[in-house]
Amino acid sequence: MTADSHYHQLFPLYRDTFNTCFYCGCIAAGHDYAPPLQYLEFYLATREPSEFLKIPACNECHEHLKGCKAGTLDERRNFARKKLAKKYAKALTIYEMWTEEELQGLDFSLRHSIEAGLKLGAETTERLAYPGFAFEAAGQQHQLQYSEVQVFEIFGEQFETFREALQFASKAYRIPKNALKEAFADNDNNFERAIQALHKAAAEQEFNQQLKQQCAAFAKKHKQAVIFVHKQVERYLSENDEMTISEALQHLYNTRVKPATTNPAS
Repeated sequence: MTADSHYHQLFPLYRDTFNTCFYCGCIAAGHDYAPPLQYLEFYLATREPSEFLKIPACNECHEHLKGCKAGTLDERRNFARKKLAKKYAKALTIYEMWTEEELQGLDFSLRHSIEAGLKLGAETTERLAYPGFAFEAAGQQHQLQYSEVQVFEIFGEQFETFREALQFASKAYRIPKNALKEAFADNDNNFERAIQALHKAAAEQEFNQQLKQQCAAFAKKHKQAVIFVHKQVERYLSENDEMTISEALQHLYNTRVKPATTNPAS
C-alpha cells in the first residue's frame, strides 16, 4: 500500500471551482496533503487530529505549506494565509495606504512602482479572503461555511474592509494613515478608540506646548526661574482641573511674585 492511498481526494462540487487552489483561489497546479506525507506514520501512530485529505493547491501555497506539520485543513489554510500575508506585506501596506486618486502628481517612476504595489496588494487581499469551496471527499459532501463578514464601525459609519475604513477615517478626522493604522493595532483593532487616543495625544501635545511657551514668557517678564514657574503652574493645575494655564500664572503672580505694597508713612 502506497502512502498516497491513505488519503482521500478532495473534489470540488461545482464546475467553477475545478482546478482551483483550495487555500487562495488561484489555479491549482498540484496537491497538498493534510497531514503531510512525510509525517503520515506519526499521525497514524499517534492519532493526532488529521483529515487525510489530498487537496488541490497552487504552486505558491504548496511551497509555503512545506513548512507546515499540521494535519487538518483549517490549520493548513491558516498557515498558508499567514505565509502569503508575510510575503506580500509591503504590497498590502501600499494597497491600504494609497488610492488611485492619490497617485496624481507623482513622478512616473514612483507612480509606476506604487501602481504595481496597488495591483499586487489588491490581488493578495482577494487571495487572503478566499473562503475555499464546497467539496466531496470519501463520499461525504462538505458545504462551504460562510463566516460572518467583519464590519469596521467608525462613529455610525460602517465599512466591510479595513482599507475603506482607513481611507475614510484618515480623511474625515484628518489623521495620517500610518499613525492611524498603528493606533488601530494599539487600541484592540478599534478605529473609534484609535481616533480618540490620537486626538487626546494631540490635545496633550498642544497643551504642553502652550504650557512651556506661556511659562517661559512669564518667567522672562517677571525675572523668575523657568523651572520654578513651570512646577508651580503644574501644581496649581493638578489641584484644580478647571483652572487654565493663564489663570494658574495669574494665581502664581498674585501669591508668589507680585511685589508687596508698603503703606506710606502717616
